[in-house]
Amino acid sequence: MMSSPGVDEADELAIRRDPGSFRDPASGVVLAEDGRVYRYFSSELASQFSALKETGLLADLEERGSIVESTSVSAEDAPGLYRVARDVGLVVEHPRIPFISHPYEWPLEMLRAAAVLHLELMQEALEKGFILKDATPYNVQFIGPNPVLIDLGSFERYEEGAPWVGYSQFCRMFLNPLLLQAYTGVPFQPWLRGSLEGIEPAHLSPLLPLRRKLSPGVFMDVVLQAWLARRLKPSGGKPAAKPRPIPKAVITGLVNRLKKSVSRLKRRGGKSTWLDYEEKLPYEPEALAQKDWLVDEALERARPKTVWDLGCNTGKYSIMAAKHAEYVVAIDYDEATVGALYERTRDSHSKLLPLTIDFLNPSPSQGWAQRERRGLEERGGADFALCLALVHHLAIGGNVPLPQIVDWLAGLTRAGVVEFVPKGDPMVQTLLSTRADVFGDYSTEAFEAALSERFEIETRSPLPDSERVLYVFRSMAESSG
Repeated sequence: MMSSPGVDEADELAIRRDPGSFRDPASGVVLAEDGRVYRYFSSELASQFSALKETGLLADLEERGSIVESTSVSAEDAPGLYRVARDVGLVVEHPRIPFISHPYEWPLEMLRAAAVLHLELMQEALEKGFILKDATPYNVQFIGPNPVLIDLGSFERYEEGAPWVGYSQFCRMFLNPLLLQAYTGVPFQPWLRGSLEGIEPAHLSPLLPLRRKLSPGVFMDVVLQAWLARRLKPSGGKPAAKPRPIPKAVITGLVNRLKKSVSRLKRRGGKSTWLDYEEKLPYEPEALAQKDWLVDEALERARPKTVWDLGCNTGKYSIMAAKHAEYVVAIDYDEATVGALYERTRDSHSKLLPLTIDFLNPSPSQGWAQRERRGLEERGGADFALCLALVHHLAIGGNVPLPQIVDWLAGLTRAGVVEFVPKGDPMVQTLLSTRADVFGDYSTEAFEAALSERFEIETRSPLPDSERVLYVFRSMAESSG
């Protein structure tokens, strides 16, 4: 991995610390202008990391894909990297994650998988005399459907009698959001997006049904923790007594119990109406076959590196795109549908990342100085986008003018396939049945005019026995080049 020259003193301006990696002074991420990713460790943490490596656990976890790969970088090869922070004792290089996602963009099934991964890593680390000091899903990324721990600075030596300091964070960031959705049917994504530190037990407890509160696990992890938080608030009195030592077996038992509990949590609520959406679409068999052929042929010709399937629904075309692209990000606002896509493809499509995002209100840049968690567009766009049966939802359902939809598309991708569904289509008529028709500028001609302002239209393909039209487009810059 390190065959090319490292970042030397003359290139110090070409590296920068990741603005989202600053909370741990002993470890952080450094980004290079050439796209390479590094992590530094303080001298003390570097010593612990080396000791952990000697146990063989890191090599085993890397081979299984549970943690991000790391390759040591020497100070001779990259002296500039050893001066990005005080007391840097070790620098390693990581492969770049294809697309960074945030926990509030994951369906329940993905947050649950990340939680189980964290608990499994805790189990194995404890066996080797180490522990994970942090317990946040922001330390986990999905490479396709596979959760991977990316913060190797979270490992530290376990000290006999010391508590699991990450327990309360695990509850706020993993367990409580899952309990909220599993036991009340309320999606956790808006709450996590609005509260980057997770859901406090005191906020969750009043929302849970009484019978859930009385179950042993929920009582200990939510009700009791909420009570303790109120009782232990600073009062200006005498200092709290020194906590008693906690045996390692108690921590191991807690981790094992949480793993069993989390693994059983499932979403509450009825079946999403969008799961069988494709079956309800007004396509004649010939029209559907033509659409499938056109999309597949466009992907075959483009052979893009990255594809975003905007409004992926059940993922039919995301799976098709995965045959032609190096990586596919499948996005839909319906969380249950995205969760079903994840479950259906997690064992067979390693290049497909499903996410739940509402394009009418996508993930913004937020956190400290609005740079800690980057918004959707700030994380990079796609080489190729599929925008199938989405425009009418944005225009009619969201009142977004067609030129603005095309401008938005131009900010995300250089090429792709877009489908226009006219007013006469039954799906558009369904949308219009609950609102006044104030969409005088919504027409095939108006959309085509807007699209041609920003892109070159390579092909225009009306679907048989339908008023729907598929357009294959690419940026004018690429066309002139």
